[in-house]
Amino acid sequence: MAVAARLDRLPGGRGAIHRALALWIFDKHGTLQAVQHALKYRSRPRYGVPLGHLVGEAYAEAHPPPEGVVPVPLHTTRRLERGYNQSRTLGRGVAHALEVPLRSDLLARPRPTRSQTNLSRSARWQNVRDAFSASDDAADGHWLLVDDILTTGSTCVAAAQTLHDAGAEAVSLATLALARQ
Repeated sequence: MAVAARLDRLPGGRGAIHRALALWIFDKHGTLQAVQHALKYRSRPRYGVPLGHLVGEAYAEAHPPPEGVVPVPLHTTRRLERGYNQSRTLGRGVAHALEVPLRSDLLARPRPTRSQTNLSRSARWQNVRDAFSASDDAADGHWLLVDDILTTGSTCVAAAQTLHDAGAEAVSLATLALARQ
């Protein structure tokens, strides 16, 4: 319920996400933050697949499988800086757990964006609005969008809207964690 309520508060958020799941609540300075930061910032992509598998198993307990898993993409510059996309490594684990394909080809991030970390709610939305593009192959599918952490939900809603604009039938969301607000 907390995930859906957070998404509904965003411009265009109501109805953008069909179903939503966050595996854990993110506590600053806690164990989950250490693991998530290691995955995202400390070059530990090997953490992503097993964590994603846990997310996928939790999603499968409550929801039917989607047609495929779509990781939130990084702009090429950010991916090259990190060496990988943490959402893609999570997505591999989610897709494996759900026994559906990983569809990294459906969503791209052609426009670079600033880090969302220190931005306000409205600045986060402005930062990611129109940052994504989608393949025509997204049409008519029910896709599970995967990201590492949901703070305001701006990134996920912008990505989901892009998939809907490309003709996606439904977009659901699974994240490793939901940040407290």
